[in-house]
Amino acid sequence: MAGYAVTRVSRRDIEVLMALCDLQHDQGRYPATEGREASAGLLELMEALFDPPLRAWAWVARDGEAAVGYAAATVGFSLLERGYYLRLESLYVDPAHRGRDVETRLLASASETASQLGCFAVQWQQGTYLPPLQISGASIGDGRSGTLRLSIPTAS
Repeated sequence: MAGYAVTRVSRRDIEVLMALCDLQHDQGRYPATEGREASAGLLELMEALFDPPLRAWAWVARDGEAAVGYAAATVGFSLLERGYYLRLESLYVDPAHRGRDVETRLLASASETASQLGCFAVQWQQGTYLPPLQISGASIGDGRSGTLRLSIPTAS
């Protein structure tokens, strides 16, 4: 486990990030976007990740030099809770590396960023076709609405 490292995505990581996204789509872990090319939205993604004001954040997990997973997030606002939260848009770990603390490390990076941004929590709504993550300190909804809601309070 000591070999896993999570870093924030840099411009030089974009090809790696896109390859991981493609793997996620290919493995059926995320509904396919029909009618869109793989390169569609790349300019917008680059702007959101790197041009102020930042509108998206992403992290890549590596085992040595090999990229084995990623997480991506944007900021949302809750009227009910009257505050900002970091919305996890996607979380993917290669099947050969699941259950080895990679998911937890990606979520820790997202949670740290959420705290730095003044967000009250990290939230993720994943389709019920995915197995729910078991994350210490997270509350997970029952999935009656068609999604499982993961909410991790930040240390503010």
